[in-house]
Amino acid sequence: MFISNKISKSIVLTLFIFLTACSHSASTSESLASQENMLGVITKSQLLSHEAVFKAGYESYTVSQKDKLIISDWPSSLHIDIYFGTWCHDSEREVPKLLSILDNNLNVTSKLIALDLNKDDPQNLARSNNIKYTPTFVVYLGDKKIGRIIERPIVSLVDDITKIYVNSLKVDD
Repeated sequence: MFISNKISKSIVLTLFIFLTACSHSASTSESLASQENMLGVITKSQLLSHEAVFKAGYESYTVSQKDKLIISDWPSSLHIDIYFGTWCHDSEREVPKLLSILDNNLNVTSKLIALDLNKDDPQNLARSNNIKYTPTFVVYLGDKKIGRIIERPIVSLVDDITKIYVNSLKVDD
């Protein structure tokens, strides 16, 4: 009786370990599949529906009335490429803010490019734009790159983007 009870416990323990390993493997596969789907050019709705931290930051960020006035003056030829990692705490903080800011001028376009841990993406956009840190916001006026914000703004996203834009006008004068 004692031996068979010991064998029963061993079988139960072995089954438990096996099932736990299978479960972990399945959840790891699901999370890897999710990460693969979240690489490269994605939409704002994809990001916010798959990444709770980004959604929470987006919903909780409030753009001031002063900033709304400044943003409304940004030209429609302004475009921002947003290179980020869903795994990056700086991205979790800054990307939702920028998305909320851009909601205040729908003429300004943007592109979200999700990167892996090596800061690569399937289209090699990060490599061709020399992205070393996340997030990196590359600001364009028309087709011309006019500046970038790396990891965090110096003053604020609105002030830094506005300064990049205004300084680009001085160069063209």
